[in-house]
Amino acid sequence: MKIKSLLLLSLLAITSLVNGQKKVKYKVGLSSAFGSEKEVPFWLQANKRGLVPDESYLMGDFSLGMDFNEKPEHAIDFMWQASAVTYTADESKIILDNLYISAKWKVIQFSLGQKADDIDFDGLSSTNGDILYSNNARSYPKYEISVPDWTDIPLLEGIVSFKALLSDGITTDDRYIDHALIHHKNLFIRLFKDKKFSVSGGIEHVAMWGGTHPVYGDISTSLDKYFKVFTGTGDEESDISNDSYRLGNHIGSFHLNAYCNTEKFSLQAYYRSIFEDGSGRKSENYPDGLYGLHYKNNKGKNPFIQSALIEFYHTTDQSGSKKGIIDGIKYRGVDNYFNHSEYKSGWTHYGRTIGSPLFTNGEVNGITAVINNRFKALHMGIKGFIGIIPYKTYLTFSKNYGTYYTPFESTKNQFSGMLEVRVPSKNIPFKIDLACAVDQGELLEDNVGLFIRLSKTGLFK
Repeated sequence: MKIKSLLLLSLLAITSLVNGQKKVKYKVGLSSAFGSEKEVPFWLQANKRGLVPDESYLMGDFSLGMDFNEKPEHAIDFMWQASAVTYTADESKIILDNLYISAKWKVIQFSLGQKADDIDFDGLSSTNGDILYSNNARSYPKYEISVPDWTDIPLLEGIVSFKALLSDGITTDDRYIDHALIHHKNLFIRLFKDKKFSVSGGIEHVAMWGGTHPVYGDISTSLDKYFKVFTGTGDEESDISNDSYRLGNHIGSFHLNAYCNTEKFSLQAYYRSIFEDGSGRKSENYPDGLYGLHYKNNKGKNPFIQSALIEFYHTTDQSGSKKGIIDGIKYRGVDNYFNHSEYKSGWTHYGRTIGSPLFTNGEVNGITAVINNRFKALHMGIKGFIGIIPYKTYLTFSKNYGTYYTPFESTKNQFSGMLEVRVPSKNIPFKIDLACAVDQGELLEDNVGLFIRLSKTGLFK
């Protein structure tokens, strides 16, 4: 990994020389969080890109980077970013956050390195609008080829547009199958994107495969195996030691969106399904998924409600509680979202769920896994201004049942909330962010916590 980091840093240096006219941006920060219990409350640690510890901490962060030009001066435009954090808590750590380079040619973008996903829905979503990726876990090294913006299809301009992504990366944490690879792709189609009303839909697919198994050793990553991963084909009945095994832990999601855009406001309604096998793909797990509505105020200065969002989760069906042949009938239930019989660390990275943080991570037999994937939840987020003071708030209510294999003895109700404000600081050379968060219920310890951050951004001249 050191060699790869040095190579990437060299590429960043070359890019800086090629784009010498660009300014290098920097951000530096100092933050701290603490709670009334040993761990800080849920919303002071979740969706933090896996960079903050569970317990009270003191942290410093630093980032450097260059953005794409608003109006590219060359056929190919470049950007890069490097960032890291260091904290002291029960233990002290230095963590590399982002280290990547991106190139853009026309509508196509290519990235190489360790890169966190962009924030959507004004940072109000509990899962960044994508049930499979939430910015809850630490990013992993990868390449990524994408068409990130809605792009018209030739001859169908104004009627049909699309976005797409293809990515392959590698996990870097200590897990049951070390150095597991992650394949990720999606394709979305939108109709009438420039009209007042429009709709879009598509599919997202991820697969965790390859790596070094503690019993069978290195798992083949040949082109033939990659093709099976890409297409999701193979023999589902055989095990990982068999060549014909349907390689890896496959997870998918269907996306549906409806948009309403006016001069005064914008609305987006969305649905994200979740499936891990044929029964889920055929919606035998209905009504499982994420349902959301996002409102954005397009008028006025410093409105009380600038952006608002509401999300509802339903993940308790999982194609039913029966699996196998029972009384001559074949059942395909007990999907066990984000867990896997061979990739026992599940859909996690560095001990945190890669998907929505409401899928609770923990340990099973000393191995990181998702211990609560059957829940119903209501999440609300609001962002706006109290006078001239920017604020953001989360309110999250959930009923949690554990998993089909290890259910909780009784339903665990949970509330987690947070209020964050930015203190007006015209006369001081840095920004001040304050937050208060609370947990109350049976899933997490009752807890109250505070957060403070001092930060400064600027340009190297």
